[in-house]
Amino acid sequence: MLGTLRKHSRSVIIYVLFAIIIVVFVFTFNVSGPEAGCSGDGGGAKAALVSVGDTKMDASDLFMGLALTADPPGPGMGNDPRSFQAELIYRSTRFARLQGDPKFRAYIPDPTRVSMIKVRKVMDDLEETWLVSEAARAQGLRAGVGEARDRIVPDFTDSEGVFKKRRYENWVRWGLKTSLGRFEDFVKRELLREKMIALVTSNVSVSDREARLAAKLRKEIREYEWVEVSPSLLAQAIRPTPLETDNFLQASLDIAKKYFEDHTAEYQVEPAYDFHVTKFSAASRRIMASIQDPEQRKMLESSWSAAKDRADKAAARLAGLGGAELLTAFEALAREVSDDSKTRDRGGRVEAPVPVSALAAMEPAVFSALSGLEIGQASGLVNGDDGYYLLFLDGKTPGEERTFEQVKDRVAGQLIAQKQAGETAKVVADSVLARSLAAPTRRLFDVATEANLPFAPQSPVKYGSTGRIPSMPTTLSGLAGWSPSAIPGLGESEELAAALMDLTTARPVPDKVFQLPGAEARYVVRLKSATTATEPDEAEIAAARDDLLPVKRQAYYRDWYKTLRNQAASEGRFVEHETLAALVREEMRTHEEAVKQAAQEPGSDK
Repeated sequence: MLGTLRKHSRSVIIYVLFAIIIVVFVFTFNVSGPEAGCSGDGGGAKAALVSVGDTKMDASDLFMGLALTADPPGPGMGNDPRSFQAELIYRSTRFARLQGDPKFRAYIPDPTRVSMIKVRKVMDDLEETWLVSEAARAQGLRAGVGEARDRIVPDFTDSEGVFKKRRYENWVRWGLKTSLGRFEDFVKRELLREKMIALVTSNVSVSDREARLAAKLRKEIREYEWVEVSPSLLAQAIRPTPLETDNFLQASLDIAKKYFEDHTAEYQVEPAYDFHVTKFSAASRRIMASIQDPEQRKMLESSWSAAKDRADKAAARLAGLGGAELLTAFEALAREVSDDSKTRDRGGRVEAPVPVSALAAMEPAVFSALSGLEIGQASGLVNGDDGYYLLFLDGKTPGEERTFEQVKDRVAGQLIAQKQAGETAKVVADSVLARSLAAPTRRLFDVATEANLPFAPQSPVKYGSTGRIPSMPTTLSGLAGWSPSAIPGLGESEELAAALMDLTTARPVPDKVFQLPGAEARYVVRLKSATTATEPDEAEIAAARDDLLPVKRQAYYRDWYKTLRNQAASEGRFVEHETLAALVREEMRTHEEAVKQAAQEPGSDK
């Protein structure tokens, strides 16, 4: 059982109760008539994308799925929290706009393996719906018209209990670009999928032995610390000498010029704003637009009225002030009431001038307001995506276009540092390991401090700790996203996870430097502390059983569906046609171009 959980536990992420309707994918085809069927091999919308048994899915089915599915975050959003939220919704939901039975929301594909190419993800989800519903019908399961209507009606019923039939029909025909018959058939297939999940998982259980073992593992607490040696951080800390720079330019001038041409934006000075800000937080309007639950939406809307009340009172305190008096009052106000934790302690002032591209990406409304202010002037209330803002403009930094001749020494220094960083990282990591093995009871924090001395004032060698972690998560939410090979704060590595479990307080440091899959950084790790588990009591065993059961059922279903899909493909009952492959290739090409373009824009996260 634990082996199965280790294999599949990552595939369950706590599902997000959002309902989203996004219609952004462009197809050129006509709306099907009310009684249109699901088959057809003609051109346009009727060209078959996938065959499942005797039925075919075409572009009309795909467009419906795209419209029902949340969008992934767009290229260039970087570390914007809204990008994380968008990705979480995208990865952890199937058809976000279609309200299913909450009991089955956990039976999603592995979120870490979900394609970020939306066409591919939607077709994967549609294929599961079709394959599982066909298997359900073969088992004699049925979903009636009444069940489908019960699933649909609540989303189109007003507060007085009246079903808005016309709104529903318009949404299906013009929003989903399909017919009522096809959409309701799709809903019945989703119902059949849920019924089949219930059937195939009905006999899955957690034995007493499994529950006892899990309960005991939950009481084994270990904590690890590590030192990270990253070539990219070292490259920023390495300072080539003027002689090294001159020699490089003499020998490799063309290489330096080519690098500058490929990275010109990095060397330009972008216009920037220096300002003070006071923020009054409210729920993100983008996220609110996806919420369908009336109570949840009402709660989020109330955050806006509360923020508006606070913002109006704050703005009144600045009314009629100017010059130094206005700035003093603004700083006092920010320290007292601002919700922006990054600037509050500085009286609302940003740490450094913010480039216009970064500012526009973070909050377009703030950028727009600042661009209309004179230096020393305060704004009125600015209505942003996630709250209200008051702004005071301290200054504007003009941009500057720089040539290769102006920055050639900097370019050469970077190229030299990049070349040296890989070998330097190996030398530093080996040195850290040697020191740790020589004094295994010594804190790695102290070892990292020593390793940073040659690079002062930079600190490219980083220290970190996992915190106290049980050998198995103690909650259902923890189990839902659990992977035994994932190390908090570091990432996922079966080799490193196995090495950590072999450590003891007598032998706390592994005798090797680790690199995680796909990562350039090198790690030295140490067991910081370990607590031996006592035997669990009956309540702890029962709690472990209750938490393990849904995770074990989800893992069992995903295995069952994988077998179903593979068998159908091998028997010729499931075929993806070239028309789908062409669509996916085109979408991948478009996505790659958008990523490249976003990476070239000033202020983008590389």
